[in-house]
Amino acid sequence: MLTAHRHAARVFAPLVSRRFSLAAPGQPPYRVLFFGTDDVSLATLKLLHANSHAERGDDRLIEHIEVVCPSDRPMNGRKKDEPVPVKKFAQRCGLKVFDTPAHLKSLKTWDFPVTDNFDVGVVVSFGYFLHPHMLKNLLHGAINMHPSLLPKYRGPAPIHHALLNGDSTTGVSVIEIDPKAFDVGRILLQERFDIKPSIQCQELTTELASFGADCIVKTLACLPAHKKSAIVQDDAVACKAPKLKFKDGLISFKEPASDIFHRWQALSNSVGMNVQFRERMVKLIEIRLPTAEELQSVEADEARNEPAEIGTFFFEKKRQALWLRCANDSWLLITKLQQADRKIGTALDFCNGYRLKNMQRERFEKTVDTSCQLRTSHEQIQHAYRSK
Repeated sequence: MLTAHRHAARVFAPLVSRRFSLAAPGQPPYRVLFFGTDDVSLATLKLLHANSHAERGDDRLIEHIEVVCPSDRPMNGRKKDEPVPVKKFAQRCGLKVFDTPAHLKSLKTWDFPVTDNFDVGVVVSFGYFLHPHMLKNLLHGAINMHPSLLPKYRGPAPIHHALLNGDSTTGVSVIEIDPKAFDVGRILLQERFDIKPSIQCQELTTELASFGADCIVKTLACLPAHKKSAIVQDDAVACKAPKLKFKDGLISFKEPASDIFHRWQALSNSVGMNVQFRERMVKLIEIRLPTAEELQSVEADEARNEPAEIGTFFFEKKRQALWLRCANDSWLLITKLQQADRKIGTALDFCNGYRLKNMQRERFEKTVDTSCQLRTSHEQIQHAYRSK
């Protein structure tokens, strides 16, 4: 009996040390290694964590979760290092956390501290490329939630570019992590998502984070089937979505009002939309496209006066807004603005500050002068906006 017991121990010891789940091969519940950072990641982590506490049964997909996330960093303009949202939640829930090194921009040389094995990795808005040595402990590889209809908008800013281009529909793709490049893995699941006409980037990001979390759960629920029917991306129709910069928020009045509005939708929550008035930077906080009825009103006024040049604006008391003339005889309505050293104010506040009268025509500069005329650097401007 003792000999038999020792033989059994030798047979089963490797299975225990591997620490994969005891589910049937490829079937839930899974041991998950989660890679994430921000509030987008957090939506998925919360859903997976809640599922791991469900009663055992058909709905239980997650057996165990551990988390890999960036090390503490300054958050929300503060100087003091703080845990990223994913880490805060993981610590609160007692999940084991592995921090990436603060000094590394790439994890290629990172001595990956995760030694246990997992069934699958789940990657959402992690911000780092996962190199092969980080995937070797994942029995079924890793899956990634990307908020676009891949291969459209590969890159770090797919939501911004969907809005920038005026798309009416976007979506979520759950793909396999490819060890050679970002966002090129086989598509396991893809679902479309309608974009509300006047939505801003932050709101759409929140909606897609929740929608994407559901898509991750759907994928895990039938992972073997999704892997079997996975679709290889067509590189010939791929397009990129690089990060948008401060210069992308500088208005050119050569664009029609609809394009400027889409740019505002994409950038208003990040780099902002900026014009220049009397050598001062002005951020457009709240704008909208006029209705057909409102356009008839302004066009009637134009017929009675000399047509306004692009970049011309005037305040209309009735609508408490600035009318801004753009390319192709188009117009925008501006209702809230912020100068770099002032608080956010209404269109009326802006006009009162410059003593502009009702219907008095003025002009924004066509572009922001980033040379010697602009006395404030981008960093100083952002600080001035944040401090108010």
